[in-house]
Amino acid sequence: MSEEKDHLIEGSDAEESPFGKFMGFFEHLEELRKRLIRSIIFLGVATLICLFFSERLLSFVTSAFEAGETMHLALLHPTEGFVVRLKVSFVAGLFLSSPFWFAQLWGFLSPGLYSNEKKVIIPAIIASSGAFLTGATFGYYILPYAVAYFQSFATVDTAVSWSLGKYLDFSLRLFIAFGVVFELPLIIYLVARLGLVTPAQLKNHRRHAAVAVLAASGLITPPDIFTMIVLAVPLIILYEIGILMASFAVKRKVKNDTLIETSKIEKGANT
Repeated sequence: MSEEKDHLIEGSDAEESPFGKFMGFFEHLEELRKRLIRSIIFLGVATLICLFFSERLLSFVTSAFEAGETMHLALLHPTEGFVVRLKVSFVAGLFLSSPFWFAQLWGFLSPGLYSNEKKVIIPAIIASSGAFLTGATFGYYILPYAVAYFQSFATVDTAVSWSLGKYLDFSLRLFIAFGVVFELPLIIYLVARLGLVTPAQLKNHRRHAAVAVLAASGLITPPDIFTMIVLAVPLIILYEIGILMASFAVKRKVKNDTLIETSKIEKGANT
């Protein structure tokens, strides 16, 4: 009996030892490093594939700009044409490889999930990728209105000659911003599933969330009222969807906790 106690004490000391904690920490870092490398490889391959279609991709993005006698896009630097091809290929590769690096992200988070929760990893990967691509698509349909809004500031006697690089930066940033924004309900669901927030807290902080949404819209979009409002409205709607998903997450969490407690009681009764 005393030997068993000594063994338990030694086991508890080993679990609480700083060395053991550091080993666990370094193992997580190693796992993170491997998954980051895989994500970079996926992104690199996708970028190379998109580079072969860079001319078509560039035409696709610039189609929102209605060129005319007094309105056109221009290359203002010797290397600008080459750089814009790389940029549009990289961002297209980012969206093309999104299912792969979302899979790496969820794979890294999966050890912290219960065995029954790991069943939702594949649906989560599909949902994350779908939301990211849906957001980018929404941004593409918003782009013509944003371009027309900025073109309207030109006077009758003023020729509009925009830098192709600057126009592309604006467009791609809009696509990525909307892609990230559309992940909000999934993020809220995950945080609620971890028990960090509750639907009641989310409802009580609607005003604070609205202020945070406007601040975030101003940071990730150019400093103008039009694009800030265009981004803020979907964010507010997605926040409300996130509250509904948080309610669903809490119900699932309570159900899982009940099942775990029941299984523990049954095991204790059997022993």
